Amino acid sequence: MEEEACAPGSDVSADGLIAELLDMGFDFDAITAAVGAVGPRRGDVLEALLGGSGTSSGAGAGRGMASRGAAVPVRPVTASSAARPQRPAGKGARLSNPRGRFRQSSITDHIASGTAGRKESGREASASFPCSSAPGDPRVAPVGVDFCSGQGLESAGESEQMGRVSAVVQRHFGFSSLKAFQREVLDAWFAHRDCLVLAATGSGKSLCFQIPALLTTKIVVVISPLISLMHDQCLKLAKHGISACFLGSGQPDSRVEGKAMAGMYKIVYVCPETVLRLMEPLKTLAEKPGIALFAIDEVHCVSKWGHDFRPDYRRLSVLRENFSSSKLKFLKHDIPLMALTATATIPVREDIVKSLKMSEDTTIVLTSFFRPNLRFSVKHSRTNASSYGKDFKELIGTYNASRKFKGKEQQQQINVGKTKFGMTLVKENIENELDLYPGVDDFDVSCGEFLECSQPESSGFPAQPNKTSLSECLDQGPTIVYVPTRKETVELANFLCKSGLRAAAYNAKMPKSHLRQVHQQFHCNDLEIVVATIAFGMGIDKSNVRRIIHYGFPQSLEAYYQEAGRAGRDGKMSDCTLYCNFLRVPSLLPNKRSEEQTKAAYRMLRDCFHYSLNTSKCRAKILVKYFGEEFGPDGCHMCDICIDGPPRMHDFKEEAIVFMNVLQGRSGDETEGVIYSSVPHYRSGGRRFGEAPNFRMVVSHIREKLPRFAASDKMWWQGLARILEGLGYIREAAETPRVSMQYPELTEEGLKFLRRSQSEAEPLSAHPDAAMLLAMNDPRPFSDFSEWGRGWADPEIRRQRLAGSRAGRRSRKRERRSRQQQRPTGFTTAKERLAAILSKKKRRR
Repeated sequence: MEEEACAPGSDVSADGLIAELLDMGFDFDAITAAVGAVGPRRGDVLEALLGGSGTSSGAGAGRGMASRGAAVPVRPVTASSAARPQRPAGKGARLSNPRGRFRQSSITDHIASGTAGRKESGREASASFPCSSAPGDPRVAPVGVDFCSGQGLESAGESEQMGRVSAVVQRHFGFSSLKAFQREVLDAWFAHRDCLVLAATGSGKSLCFQIPALLTTKIVVVISPLISLMHDQCLKLAKHGISACFLGSGQPDSRVEGKAMAGMYKIVYVCPETVLRLMEPLKTLAEKPGIALFAIDEVHCVSKWGHDFRPDYRRLSVLRENFSSSKLKFLKHDIPLMALTATATIPVREDIVKSLKMSEDTTIVLTSFFRPNLRFSVKHSRTNASSYGKDFKELIGTYNASRKFKGKEQQQQINVGKTKFGMTLVKENIENELDLYPGVDDFDVSCGEFLECSQPESSGFPAQPNKTSLSECLDQGPTIVYVPTRKETVELANFLCKSGLRAAAYNAKMPKSHLRQVHQQFHCNDLEIVVATIAFGMGIDKSNVRRIIHYGFPQSLEAYYQEAGRAGRDGKMSDCTLYCNFLRVPSLLPNKRSEEQTKAAYRMLRDCFHYSLNTSKCRAKILVKYFGEEFGPDGCHMCDICIDGPPRMHDFKEEAIVFMNVLQGRSGDETEGVIYSSVPHYRSGGRRFGEAPNFRMVVSHIREKLPRFAASDKMWWQGLARILEGLGYIREAAETPRVSMQYPELTEEGLKFLRRSQSEAEPLSAHPDAAMLLAMNDPRPFSDFSEWGRGWADPEIRRQRLAGSRAGRRSRKRERRSRQQQRPTGFTTAKERLAAILSKKKRRR
């Protein structure tokens, strides 16, 4: 059973703990040094050993579990050893090591122990000490059964096969059974087929490649994008009695790589650029003891059409090229590839299979993208410091209300510029930079896959359409707030701390010690809120996150759904709220992209913008449809659209005819008596658009020539253009479409509609989107701007305005001269000038 590092009651006797860790393969000197440093607490000692915080004498074994190597003698089964009391599963099961490498026991050991102790209850019934026996010993089956070779599995029935898997899962992880998609993935591995796994965040994808490491004497190699993710997975596996290591630039012990390539670990985590360097050692490892499979986690990073493309992932096709049976003659089958992700659209899936050169019979395992315990909502906000008070009032009230029983002294301690746990607020002036998707060297967060027994096996639709109010109170739990820039993480975290909450900022430019502290305190529930950029959270291991708030537009629905999926992994109701400015078109964050990737990035951002402006369709339905899943006829009955209902439909026929006639005016057609025949030519990216008018010019023409539309806002007309585009009446003429339409042009369907409108009275009814509703509620009269512009034609008004402008410039020059005169002379640097000013003030006192 897994123990949390911060959970109480984890103290054990020092002698018992040392014996247990020795059985797991750690070096004695490293164990004693770690116990002396952190005390006899299993979780802390394991963290110290895997984190390399032991003394130099144990540094080598602190990272790997294999420094004892072949020094461990092979002991036959004796009466005394058989009579020893059995240790509970998952707390350091003994590892047999006849070859000088640390591997898990074979499945036959678990079967034997399970039948012998079937009458016992609890986990001890399935726990046993794996051991080596003399040839022909009838009590124990051979340890070296290889399930990858197909011998034994093909002859065994399917029920027996799954029974063996269940025994391993029960012993090491405490689960009584596997989920349906996990069984399907294992079936593909048993058949030596490649597999692409798309399963929701927190559903247990990691188990799919961890189980094969326990069913065979071969090694599982896992490619993962973050060192922090690999580090945390290794720590968790060690607590389950499974030897694992990670390789990459974050591995301080240079000897671990050699041990890993000698087969001393059951699971080897490696970052993509490192696996590209280790081709030859991996070939040696594939021959003896063998590689069971290559697992590629977060595989959406492979696709250049995805939201988190990484070039090193794109080069992982070398795994299939170098580890096929045609390339390595000692292989009976190609080493299977297992690709795993939580978010991938249909084009991304196709690109993944093609880029990795996966086989034609690749098994694609899909689970439902629908999360029945997540409530999605979108709210309008300016998303700046002036909006913090209004936007986070409810959140502040929720946390402060739970602390009413606390004394005034403790409440004042929280409010005086420090959080409860003593972390000072960040007061430095951080540039308003963006965190792009983190690289492998970033210590973003120690994270891993959370496998929750209470998680529903399959996400279905609600059994009854009972609507859940958005105001329904959630269980108090942690909150993650995602913001676009590093500066905003500090500003918002400081605001929340001053409001009495335990909050902290997190971004990639902060000190590593601060990031580790934030991560640890967030996982131990000392922090209530983390305000972070996208650097925080890939594979985050915390089940009780109750709220995910995006304070600003994400770059894609894929990224948004992945980040929102970090809430409610315990199956309880959780909120996913997006705050964004409906009246401001989101911008694409800077990154290195090709022309095709830029087009794809704009499409994804545009989809995200349209999702936020939606007022008529269930948000959960939009999200799952984006990933190619049919949701069903009803909505989720929980999102803001399902609860509040859509706005009243409006007939936009008159406005649509005016707008489309202006577009058609370049050919000399009339728009309510106005001839629009002199449309200028436009260029964008070197391509000539002929007579396609600029959108801004179209709106200006309508407001100038038609007085009843003078007060209309450009964003309202953009909303109308989205409606017409959805009906197929207009389209974007630009080669690289932006988030909002720039160069609209009529389609054939649009021309047919204009012709029909002259003889038919058919309405054009639609729901206005969120931007249109805001524009209608707060109109900005265009006539005021027009009159101000015409004022420049009056000589007297022009003279007054120019005189005021000159007076303003003169006053600014006087202020600048005054500051220069006050500056001390003889100093060349700002530091020297500041020192002189301070000393002058001291003399005056």
